[in-house]
Amino acid sequence: MFQRTIIHSLLYERRKKIDKVACSKNIQLNDFSYITEIINSVQLNDLSLERKLEQTELNINLILDGTVRNFTIEDVESVKKISERFQWRKEQFSDFKKDRIRRESSLKDELSYSHDPGRTIIHHLNMDDEDFIARYNAYVNFQYEIENPLAEITLRKWESQLTKPNEYRRGCKFKFLVHAINTNTETALQNAKSNPIISTSLITDEFQGTYKKSKFGFVYQPYLKNVLLISSSDCYADALPFHTSINAEFFSLTSIPLGANMYLQYIDTYACKTMHIEEIENTSKKVQKCGIEDVDGSQAYNEIVLINDPSTNPIAVFLLETEDTNESTVGQAEELATKLNLPLLRI
Repeated sequence: MFQRTIIHSLLYERRKKIDKVACSKNIQLNDFSYITEIINSVQLNDLSLERKLEQTELNINLILDGTVRNFTIEDVESVKKISERFQWRKEQFSDFKKDRIRRESSLKDELSYSHDPGRTIIHHLNMDDEDFIARYNAYVNFQYEIENPLAEITLRKWESQLTKPNEYRRGCKFKFLVHAINTNTETALQNAKSNPIISTSLITDEFQGTYKKSKFGFVYQPYLKNVLLISSSDCYADALPFHTSINAEFFSLTSIPLGANMYLQYIDTYACKTMHIEEIENTSKKVQKCGIEDVDGSQAYNEIVLINDPSTNPIAVFLLETEDTNESTVGQAEELATKLNLPLLRI
């Protein structure tokens, strides 16, 4: 309902402006530019949606062309069917933009000979409104028919490749999804309970980029219902309060609701929940090799955003024991593990 509520709000505000023009007794052809400016104030150019479609198509093709492996025959067959549905949805989103261009072109001609230009404008607006609602419904179907079924397959791969805490041996290869802590343990525990989202990063024996170079924190397990976004870089995810006033210029169908009063804002327009673990690993290795740093000067890191629901709980505490790890950090990690009765993974 989050996107639907915003869409209806945007369309309602637009209609109020159009009604003033349509109810005028002296509508002139010169008003055409002003009319189209109002109509186009609610845009169909959704860059985040276009990027998400691009990334989803890439994630599909990486399975079908064999670039990423170790999927079952059943999984591959399922992805083939998902790919067919994706192509149809992709064309559908493109058609919405084409239809608007066609309507805008015909509106000017219709106004030039219409005996009731006000009714012509309202009819045009009604068709545009219907397309926006249809576009929202198409995105909902994209999530149910394409994104979620694909994520179920890709996240199952994540789960199988991540190291289980009870199987970890110091000095051996590992892959963990970690939430790095940059505060004291009391604040960390409060945040773990109160924040609507949990920002995590994939670390392995080959790269350990974490938020602000943090040396300890929680280990989490991803699954279909708790993963919101996967990004190969810091996507600056933030939970923001939902206000009734939304700028149409910045609205995207890809905005993620977090309950009734909040939504997830993020910067990386390629972020999505179907990205392969291999993509994150390969990019993180390249970033580390090139010495790329984050804006605060720390080693750049990837970001996997989880929803902080009752079923999303830490399964271990990690501790990066490097030359610059101090005794205070070790003590905090040990205290955290003891308080929560979790295994402490010394890396």
